[in-house]
Amino acid sequence: MNLPHAPVYGIAVQERFHDLVIATYGRGFWILDDLTPLQQLTPQVIGEPVHLFPPLAAYRFRQITNDSVIREDEVAAGNDPPYGAGINYYLKTASSEKVTITILDQKGQVVRTLPGTNAAGINRIHWDLRYEPSKPIWMRTRPLGITNASNVREGWRSSDGGQLSILAAPGTYTVKLSAAGREFTQTLTVIKDPHSGGTEADIQAQMTTLFELRREMERAADLVNGIEVARNQIERVARVADDQAIKKASDELNQKLIAVEENLVELQVRAGGGSKLARKLSYLASELASSDFKPTNQQLEVQKLLEERLATCQRQLDALRARDLPAFNEMLWQRSR
Repeated sequence: MNLPHAPVYGIAVQERFHDLVIATYGRGFWILDDLTPLQQLTPQVIGEPVHLFPPLAAYRFRQITNDSVIREDEVAAGNDPPYGAGINYYLKTASSEKVTITILDQKGQVVRTLPGTNAAGINRIHWDLRYEPSKPIWMRTRPLGITNASNVREGWRSSDGGQLSILAAPGTYTVKLSAAGREFTQTLTVIKDPHSGGTEADIQAQMTTLFELRREMERAADLVNGIEVARNQIERVARVADDQAIKKASDELNQKLIAVEENLVELQVRAGGGSKLARKLSYLASELASSDFKPTNQQLEVQKLLEERLATCQRQLDALRARDLPAFNEMLWQRSR
């Protein structure tokens, strides 16, 4: 790998994590993470077309202090292994088909689907112990007050809504490898950080609230995405229409949609972003997920308040979809005949 030609004067295998640690004459330390695939690479495994190795238990470490800042040119700088669980598998020959790894919870529900590598020999990917990210918000219109933005397309600018990727709770998970038309499974244990203050019961209570917040964040994303699609189409109609009545109706409907959307996301360009509903949901979720403690009473009260505001936005948009949008479409139909 990146080990230079150097005499090695010390060698040891770390027992718990099965890491190979060596020391060179020049006082350098080098670590090869997780030797278990090499330790288990028997002639029987080498003869198989595909083999999924049992993964080591993964610690759900929580950051307690900020990382130290080390300059890139610092000779003593090193890289930590990727966070989470290492998943190792063997392919006798390079696969021309897509290789995927699926993480399942104890109920058989999909937690995460990851693309795998397909090289001949031992392959390794890492799962960061997180669920699939929540649905993103794709902005399709110009910021309010900006008229010179060109090439407006899906996702051309980010919103302030954010996404949520929940850290999996301690417990037993299933790793499923799909390769060469076959499926292979192994059990993976996720262990609670022994130094975190909360209990596993606290984490379970937190997970319940986080999944509720994830549902509300995706609901907000659906509302914004739906409004953005409609506004993008309405603004295009207004730009090409010669009929003044259509231009007037387009502007009026667009303003009604903006009145709903501006409660959800920031529609103007502001230094430091905004503090609209989607961002507040994201902020609440990130604060709750920052430790292993259960939600506080105040956090639960804020969650309820934000859910009520989101429900109000939903009702307002439903009313526009039921009345104003059909009326506008009917007007376009009648004018085009």
